[in-house]
Amino acid sequence: MSQVLEGYKVVDLSRFVAGPYCSMLLGDMGAEVIKVERPNGDEQREMEPAVDDLSTYFIVANRNKRSLTLNLKDPTGKEILCRLLRDADVVVENFRPGVMERLGFGYEQLRELNPRIIMTSISGFGQSGPAAKRPAFDSVAQAMGGLMSMTGEGRPVLAGTWVGDYSAGLYAAFGTMLALFNREHTGKGQHVDIALLDSIVSWLRTSIPDYLLFNKKPPRNGSRNAYHCPIGSFQTSNGYLFITAATQKQYEGLTHAAGHPEWMENPKFSTEAARLENSAEVDHLVEEWTKSLTTEEVLAALEKNDVPCAPINDIEQVLANEQVQYREDVVWARCHTGENIPMPGIVVKLSDTPGTVRLAPPAIGDYNEEYYGKLGYSEAEIKEMYEKGII
Repeated sequence: MSQVLEGYKVVDLSRFVAGPYCSMLLGDMGAEVIKVERPNGDEQREMEPAVDDLSTYFIVANRNKRSLTLNLKDPTGKEILCRLLRDADVVVENFRPGVMERLGFGYEQLRELNPRIIMTSISGFGQSGPAAKRPAFDSVAQAMGGLMSMTGEGRPVLAGTWVGDYSAGLYAAFGTMLALFNREHTGKGQHVDIALLDSIVSWLRTSIPDYLLFNKKPPRNGSRNAYHCPIGSFQTSNGYLFITAATQKQYEGLTHAAGHPEWMENPKFSTEAARLENSAEVDHLVEEWTKSLTTEEVLAALEKNDVPCAPINDIEQVLANEQVQYREDVVWARCHTGENIPMPGIVVKLSDTPGTVRLAPPAIGDYNEEYYGKLGYSEAEIKEMYEKGII
């Protein structure tokens, strides 16, 4: 079965999370992705825990790729990269702005080499602006972009995962697809500019008009919600669960599930506005009920009354969940060591052209001999390039 991006060639010069995640998403949908690494390998391979030279950090963003080692500072290495990019459809990079130009591979230089190429650049703050050349990681973007000011209770905290990196990677893959689509009409490539900061700010959503129109800043109130009540985590006799009663009908269902239909008659709780004004009391009443039962009993009562709810699962419970398993949200692939390794599954489920895991994350330079042989280098020349640190 053919895939959406089958026949497209992506050269991945990126490291860390956002860039590799972007190119992996393209690879999942059929693109040929060549990951270009420094001669001793991507430093993310070295993190612990690891399976041989594959850290779990590396595993989750580098499947469906082949690895090519190359010294981009060496003249021969640059010449090889030119040959690689001459017929590429996409190049993904996440160097600090200006680095690609210094290496001789800025967008203006690349479009002379290959007018159809799409260059996808991911950085902390974008390719332009007063902060463009500052160093940044996900945590910096979360802090500067306002997400930390809205997260947790009390002291600002980071989100539980790299939301800036992963959202930037998603936007980058989306932008790359748009550029490829546009190229079908124009025949020309373009530069896709993605910033972690922009990605984080985009998730502020309603906080932007709330502040600019009403001078209303989002509170840092943990799992509570500024628009609906009750929404949050509630303790049970054997754990926690999350309840989202976001409509009047769902709140009515909650009162029936709890055996307290009289809450609907109490003017302090009968409307959304009243519940928000008395949210602490509402939460207290709900938790009095949930603490008297097990998580399973509360879930059954709420589900019977069509109230959105879920257990608050840890990683063990998530992976054991039958819905997660049914959706193949975890997949396995046999790596070069012969060991099967798990990784997150493919989220986008296409009915006719589904994504697949064709290749496990690659060993360092697993494509070297084959690719450099295709370029016409002899075994002796390839050996010499290894010895000189070119590849």
